[in-house]
Amino acid sequence: MLSAAGSVGLRAGVLLGAGVTLGFAGNALRPDGVALSTFAAPSSCSVADPGAGAPAVAVFPPGEAVRLCGDHGVLIADARSSVEFAHGHITDAVHLPCIASGAVAGAALARLAGRHTLVVYGDSTDDARPVARELGRRVGRPDLRIVVIDGGFAAWSRAGLACSSGRCPDCQASERRSVGPP
Repeated sequence: MLSAAGSVGLRAGVLLGAGVTLGFAGNALRPDGVALSTFAAPSSCSVADPGAGAPAVAVFPPGEAVRLCGDHGVLIADARSSVEFAHGHITDAVHLPCIASGAVAGAALARLAGRHTLVVYGDSTDDARPVARELGRRVGRPDLRIVVIDGGFAAWSRAGLACSSGRCPDCQASERRSVGPP
């Protein structure tokens, strides 16, 4: 016969086991569930099929994109890592990598209120497109013009256009420590 403490421990173990089992089962049944055996954090963004509802994304060369700078109706988003952002970014750009948390992406979406254009850049044109499409999809505003800088930050920098450097104010503290002094 089990003691009262043993009985409580047994019940707690059974409940814990049932909860874990239900959690794994629920994850397995969801179409967007985490593939536990093959999960790896994304190192770059990609979109296999943007779908029919995906917003149109224009690609501007740096010389054309620079004309959008300084316009209060334009938001510039850097889709690169926080380390790359700290080493140099387009002046007044917000940091919004493809692996940004929902809170960071939500803050960027809030900054789009009252703006007419979103400019996104990454290491390359292909790095920025998925971030631009996803932001456009989330905003759902047909009046928002979405632009990606052709060639990414490297092309911008090679063109000798205005850049800034320094830590990302919105990045996690652990990422900031890895960057070093501004």
